[in-house]
Amino acid sequence: MPELPEIETIKNSLAINIGALITRIEVNRSDIIRRQDFPPEELYGQRITDISRRGKYLALSLGTDHHLVVHLGMSGRFYMQPESEAISAPHVHFIIHLDNSFKLLYQDPRRFGGIWLCHDTKKIFALMGVEPLSSQFNSGYLTKISQNRKVAIKTLLLNQQLISGIGNIYADESLFAAGIRGDRPAGSLTAAEIKRLHRAIVKVLKKSIEARGTTFRDFRDGFNQSGNFQKSLQVYGKDKQCCCVCGTVIKKEQIGGRSSHFCEHCQK
Repeated sequence: MPELPEIETIKNSLAINIGALITRIEVNRSDIIRRQDFPPEELYGQRITDISRRGKYLALSLGTDHHLVVHLGMSGRFYMQPESEAISAPHVHFIIHLDNSFKLLYQDPRRFGGIWLCHDTKKIFALMGVEPLSSQFNSGYLTKISQNRKVAIKTLLLNQQLISGIGNIYADESLFAAGIRGDRPAGSLTAAEIKRLHRAIVKVLKKSIEARGTTFRDFRDGFNQSGNFQKSLQVYGKDKQCCCVCGTVIKKEQIGGRSSHFCEHCQK
């Protein structure tokens, strides 16, 4: 599933469409519209005033009270294509035609994602936690949500109601960078470990955004191009390979029902 760096990368690459007018919308599968406060036709003639990200969601602001929110689920893509170019990709369910010679395509083979047409995004984002690249996310906040918690620290990092945007890849990578095992009870972390983990999360997320996200199979940016951060992964997806730091074989275990990768020697 695309996580914060992947959605941020899509947001950044689609920014050139801010200011464009929507001329037409094609809906090839109506069941991918998860919420419909207004019909798609009401967006005709609306101008894209902003493209933003909240957690793993992408949001297009259109005028004062019209928003188009996208979640890519497990395998979705949201990218632009020249208007003159025929659509050859399968599973393209939603197309936004613009007046700048581009169109935006929502493609999702497994249909775990969707599109929300809403007047107010606050209702959709109401239960989401803090953004890990915001000033609200600091070692003090991480201490507060970890204190006296028996849940595994990795499970806590994946809780979208506490921290928005971190998924399996970046939880594993951040915990490795901080030298902390993901199955440790969150409340067992020392103040020094909390500070290391906070710094590691911010650093890993920023590095991935610089590399335009992680592509194993499905993820593409707004130009329909692959990301590059998979070349920099230290533990995720590397079970049975040797740790790049100490040479110990990377292990893969289930933590809170999620596959987790770690080095027994480097992470304590």
